[in-house]
Parts: sequence; structure tokens; C-alpha cells
Amino acid sequence: MDTAFLRLESEALERIALLELIACACVTDRYIATGIQDAEVSCETASRQRTSLTDRLPDGIRRVLGDARSSALARDLLGAGALRVFVDADALQRRCELIERQWRDQDLLRAFVERQASIPMIRRFFRTATRATITQLRAELNVLAPTKPRALSRSGMDQLFDAWARLKDIGDLRERYLALHEQCDGRWSLATLFAALDADAGDRHPSSSHQESDHVRHAT
Repeated sequence: MDTAFLRLESEALERIALLELIACACVTDRYIATGIQDAEVSCETASRQRTSLTDRLPDGIRRVLGDARSSALARDLLGAGALRVFVDADALQRRCELIERQWRDQDLLRAFVERQASIPMIRRFFRTATRATITQLRAELNVLAPTKPRALSRSGMDQLFDAWARLKDIGDLRERYLALHEQCDGRWSLATLFAALDADAGDRHPSSSHQESDHVRHAT
């Protein structure tokens, strides 16, 4: 068997798999017409496809598992090592990693909304977030939409950029903004922080067509 498949040595899982096979073998074979589920169509008018889990098993196995006496044979079949459970570890890992990234994105989005990020900022870092989603999160978190970003003094800007520079080792800009907000003790909303940093990047690089990449370069 492919080495990517990992055996789960669990008698409980093997028993569940066996009982599922027995249950499927005991029921009347079900058919579906091609493209039409759960429809009874004559053999002459449509091609048919079996849907039972046991269809690809040899006839001898299907006869035994389909017999009413088969449930009493579970211990014997399991003891013979006839049932083994394997998982595609690579596929499962890829899917779990994707789910973890989605969870992390959701957590970060909630944190941005809670700290009053503006819609332009949210759309910069969460491209699939819709206005409806943002509105719903604000209602759930009981957070008002941010007001117009505050204009910071020159000394305030200097403090802001000093704090931003100290966070340069944080690779994810979303996490870096959250850390900056925390370092500033929440004095300014994320909308204000983003407007200040983004405006400075815009002053350095006036071309609007490169606004996002300029902001990223400035923020590193």
C-alpha cells in the first residue's frame, strides 16, 4: 500500500468499519440512474450504477456479510486482521492546515473589527471580507464603525514609527498592526494607525497604482 497511507491501529475503528460494511451488505442493493438520484428507471431506458459500499467486494464476502448471522462473526473477522483502517495522511494534513489558516484569518478579522479597523484596511488584508460580513461582526462584537482617522502630531508620528520599527520581526502585517495597537495602549484605532502609515507610504511613493506594494515595502 502507498506509504502516504497511515494505518490507525484501533480495534474500535475497525469494528465500526466492519459493522458499517455488514449494514450495507444487509440492505437491498440500491441503484441510481445516471444523473438522477433515487429515481426508479427501467434497465432498458437508463444505465445503472450501484451505490452500495460493498459493490466492489468479492461475491463470497458480500454473501457472508449480507447474511443475518454475520454480526455474530465480528470478533472472528477482526481477530483475523481482515479489517484495517488507513488514512491518507498527506491529504488529511493539507486539509487541516488549510482549515487552520482559515480559522486564523477569521480570528484576525474579528480582532481587526474589534479594534475599529476601517473598511479600506480590512479589504487590504482580507480580500474576501464583504461589507455585510464586517457589519455583522460589528453587531456581534458591539463595536461601532470607526470615525474619521485622527491626524497625528509630528511627535505622535515619530512615536508611531519608532514603535512600528520595533515590530519589524513580525512577518504577518496583520499581526504587526495588532501588536502596534497594543503597544500604543489602544489610544488610536486601527483605522488611525493604518491611515498614518499608509499616508506616509503614499507621500514617499505618489503613484496610486502601486499604493499597496508601497505600503508593504514601507511596513517592512
